[in-house]
Order: sequence, then C-alpha cells, then structure tokens
Amino acid sequence: MSRLLYYLPFGYFLKTRLNTKAAFLFHGYAEYLLGMLLLMDSGFVPISAVSNFILAYLAFISVYEIGYIINDFISIKFEEKPRERLGNIIISDATIYAWILIRVITFLFLTHYLHLLSSLNWWIFYAVLIGTFALHNVLKKKEFKILTFISLAFLRFYAPLFPFIEATYLVNSIIGILLFYVFFRTLTYMDSKGLLLLPSRASFSFKASFYLMLLPLSLVIVFVTDNYLCLWLNLYFFIFWGALYLASKTGIISENAIKTES
Repeated sequence: MSRLLYYLPFGYFLKTRLNTKAAFLFHGYAEYLLGMLLLMDSGFVPISAVSNFILAYLAFISVYEIGYIINDFISIKFEEKPRERLGNIIISDATIYAWILIRVITFLFLTHYLHLLSSLNWWIFYAVLIGTFALHNVLKKKEFKILTFISLAFLRFYAPLFPFIEATYLVNSIIGILLFYVFFRTLTYMDSKGLLLLPSRASFSFKASFYLMLLPLSLVIVFVTDNYLCLWLNLYFFIFWGALYLASKTGIISENAIKTES
C-alpha cells in the first residue's frame, strides 16, 4: 500500500517531503489554510474556495512532483552530498516513467476540468514553473540555487490561487507573501544548505521574533499604501509561531517534539 502512494499525485510529496509533523504543520498552515483563506477574502464562499484550491493544487503538485522525481533520481547523481529521499528502495525506470505519465495525465485532466485549456496565463505560468524547476535541478552551485528557490517558493504559493483571484488582489498580497513566506523560507533554505549561519533558525523563538520584528514594517506599508493585507499576513504567521513558542515555554509541547525544519 505504501508503494502505491508514489503513483498518486501528492503521494510522492507526502511520502518524501511532507513526512514529518513539522512539515505537515508548516505546509498546512502556511500554504493550504492560508491559500484557502485568501480565496475567501478575495470573494469566494468557503466551499468554492476549498474546492477550487484543492483542484488547482492537485494540478500544481502533479507538475511539481515530476520535478521532485527528476531531482531525486537524476540530479542527485551529480550532487556532492545527496539526500537519499527513498533510502535503499530500488525503483525501475519503467516505474519512474509511469509515475511521470500519471502526473501529466492528471494535470491535463484538471486543466480541462477547471476550464483553463484556453487560458494563456495558465500555460505561461506553468512554462515558467517548469523552466525554473528544471534550471534549479541542473544548477550545480548552491549559491545560484538560492535564486531559483526564490522563484519556486513564489510560484508554488500562487499556483492554486492565480487562476481564481483578480489581478488587483494578487498584487495587494505580493508584498506580504514575499516578506513572510518567500523571504522566510529562503533564509531557512540558505541555512540548511550551509550558505548562511543562523544558529537559532530552528527554534520557535527565532521564528516568532522574525515576524514580531517585521510588524513595524508592515504598519508602515499599511500607512503608505492603505493596504491592510500585508499586516494581516504578518499577524497570521506571528500568531502561529508565537503560539508554538508560548506552548513550548509553558510545557504544553516540547520544541524537540515538533522540530520545525520548514
């Protein structure tokens, strides 16, 4: 049964990346719940927001997982210290091709189901996504991968949202997403790759402080642009990490029990 999950869109991501409490907690709050809330805030009723997000996300992850599969079975051969995602499991070439084919079919079916076959924006978005992920996989220098990581983090967040939200709303959310999602993830990515030294990066206190100390900047953005979405996003992430920090300090949870390597 475990092997069958690799054939299903989202299954490969679930088994190889979303396989810890920390990863599930972070992605669930920072991407899935937040994405649905943004769709609701942009005008969708809850049921439509959830269903549209899930369908568009499945289309996205079908494409993104192909990048993961290529990275884990091809690009890994050229890395100095590769991370073995599947351990010692031996996967045949035919199986890998089957995984990829299923994801291509799923993506095309969902594109049709969402009535996006004729959407130029949809195809441009995914052409950029595929090109960026391909470049990320072939780059050998880690410092150059930072640049493609920034683009990928931005694209992966908006993939389930951009077909549905108005351009004005998307623009209003960009500052907050760049600061509180993309920038945050980039810092942790650089530290995990040994490109930046952040000794307390994995602690709740660092993460809560990150968002607390950016609150003045969010307030300035509100006053200058009259756009409250940036402040809302700042508070959204601060409440999450602040709650975990307080819970760890009061003994409700152990920081080591939920080691957040987001």
